[in-house]
Amino acid sequence: MVFGSSVFRRTTTPSTSAAPFALPDLWPQQRDHARAQVGVLVYQGVTTAEIDEPARTLADGLDADVVHIAVAAEPVVGVERVRTVQVTVTTSDPRALRNDVLVIPGGLGWERLVDDLGLMAWLTHASKAAQGVLAISTGSLILASAGQLAGHAATGHWLARDALSALGAQVHTGRTAQSEDHRTVTAAGALSAIEAAADLAERVRWGPA
Repeated sequence: MVFGSSVFRRTTTPSTSAAPFALPDLWPQQRDHARAQVGVLVYQGVTTAEIDEPARTLADGLDADVVHIAVAAEPVVGVERVRTVQVTVTTSDPRALRNDVLVIPGGLGWERLVDDLGLMAWLTHASKAAQGVLAISTGSLILASAGQLAGHAATGHWLARDALSALGAQVHTGRTAQSEDHRTVTAAGALSAIEAAADLAERVRWGPA
């Protein structure tokens, strides 16, 4: 089967004001005749390596747009590697609940995020509405804090395993883990998330085996 064009286009014209040594901003991506949407939750301190390739792998597998979702429609600064992440969809926008796959990357700002009760309520709704969910590293703690990993097999950053267990997850020490219905996948880091993203895209596109 031949899918749509794999060539992405930015949703907004990039700024030319960045310093010449700065890494390029991460932009939401659109493709012509997209068949799906991959939504990525972003926030101050998010790990950009856990956005870039995992989201692109999902988008390629699903012939999907990529949207960056945050509480406010303003840029956030990510880490590892440090770069600006552009946001065009807020959690109050109906498009934020139209994700075929929801991606929850980890980052230094995860603890502040889970204190936001409004955001946690949105995350609970969004994770249930999506056909697939991918949580990466400490992103697993964000998802677990919304009550969405209780009783499910899960993994994440190795330093976060005790906290993940305390939030009700059945902690696995492998690179990836998935819920019994295969809808929710957790990954220890960016590299394992890329592998998991390819498998998750296949399941979402074709349905359960």
